[in-house]
Amino acid sequence: MKRFFAPASIGNFCVGFDSLGAAIAPLDGTLLGDVVSAEAAEQDCFECVGPYAAKLPSGAEENLAYQCLVHFRAHVAADMPSVKLTLEKRLPIGSGLGSSACSVVATFAALDAFAQTRLSQTQMIELMADFEGKVSGARHYDNITPCYLGGLQLTAELVPDRALSLPVDDSWRLVVAYPGFALNTAEARAVLPPQLATHDAVEFAQRLSTFTLLMAQHRFDAALALMRDEIAEPHRAPLIKGYADAKLSLPELGALTVSISGAGPTLFALCANEQDAQRCQLWLQQYYLNEHGFSHICRIDPQGTREIKEGE
Repeated sequence: MKRFFAPASIGNFCVGFDSLGAAIAPLDGTLLGDVVSAEAAEQDCFECVGPYAAKLPSGAEENLAYQCLVHFRAHVAADMPSVKLTLEKRLPIGSGLGSSACSVVATFAALDAFAQTRLSQTQMIELMADFEGKVSGARHYDNITPCYLGGLQLTAELVPDRALSLPVDDSWRLVVAYPGFALNTAEARAVLPPQLATHDAVEFAQRLSTFTLLMAQHRFDAALALMRDEIAEPHRAPLIKGYADAKLSLPELGALTVSISGAGPTLFALCANEQDAQRCQLWLQQYYLNEHGFSHICRIDPQGTREIKEGE
């Protein structure tokens, strides 16, 4: 059996709309992401289990992971032995944590290992982006690439091998808080303006390019001072109940940056240390989460998708 875990991720990472993403890992060791296993079977079959399985379509044909299996057999490995694919859905859909990317990445990683196809990094990322795009409506890499490779990734079709890894400050602690309700990605994209004024486009380019260069130079404090989202956040914030209060309150508790994770409604608060992160998490638990929500204090996950053993 081949069993792979794909971690949750923060798309956009505030300054990098559709271009910058970070894989995240809770400090307490929680597997925040999806797990997919591939094992030999008499015929191809699929099962979806896990805490959020009931939120997905009941028919296998409608499940993104199963669609990945069908495509992989048809276009990548026609002679692959029959396989039982099991998706353990551990992330809520519409959370802003790269839930669909997790399913897709873990599935293709498991199938590539099971079939021993040894696809290249670019081939894998392109496969993954095709299927994640079925959910979001377009091919975006900012959840796929960090989920697959780990770390903080500058990612796009024009980037060599689709990804450039950026160094990060190991002391950073990110509080991620899913409020307990979904926000449809297509709806979150629909509120964005169809065009940007020249001034706004230039400022976005300047902010992202300067941020990435400062990160590459390990000038993390200077880079952090640039973390502001003027592209998506002003339009998406009104869709997220409680976000405006969090944006005002968390900096007083030590958050250096507060922004929306991906399309939302999950937010993340970037803190300099764990003590500040704990204060922010307590506030979020009291004022941002409903009974279905959760929060974690995380670091940026350097590993990305990896094979795990039974019982982990």
